[in-house]
Amino acid sequence: MQEQPDWVTNKKVLELAAGLGLPSLFASQYAASVLCSDYNQEAVRFIKENIGLNGISNMTASIINWTKIPEDIDSEVILMSDVNYDPEDFENLLQLILLFLSKGKTILLSTPQRLVGKAFITALLPFCKVNEEKWQDQVAINVLVLKN
Repeated sequence: MQEQPDWVTNKKVLELAAGLGLPSLFASQYAASVLCSDYNQEAVRFIKENIGLNGISNMTASIINWTKIPEDIDSEVILMSDVNYDPEDFENLLQLILLFLSKGKTILLSTPQRLVGKAFITALLPFCKVNEEKWQDQVAINVLVLKN
């Protein structure tokens, strides 16, 4: 996204399982609006504090559990960073991604390369428009742009 901000420029963006919300903070420089979410109340409190400290007017933070996505989400772009680490969640996560794709959403997924996640990523490859490999601290990270 840093090298190609066009994916989020003037778009409504939702980040799921945001943790610290760094992708959202970056996207807020370009997006029409950003909803940064996590299921953890402390993470959302931290994100709200960062929004205020940085004077970001087009970004909000909310508690959203990706296993129970509200029906009224109208974001055009979904950000997901390092969400596929627990194999027990892979099937539900895959179904969520497929649901978003069926609704015409664009998904930006960044994930460290993990052997345990190989089948999960392979299932997404038919929807992959961009697959870039980046290296950070000797860890290979794939950045995928998914569209139906």
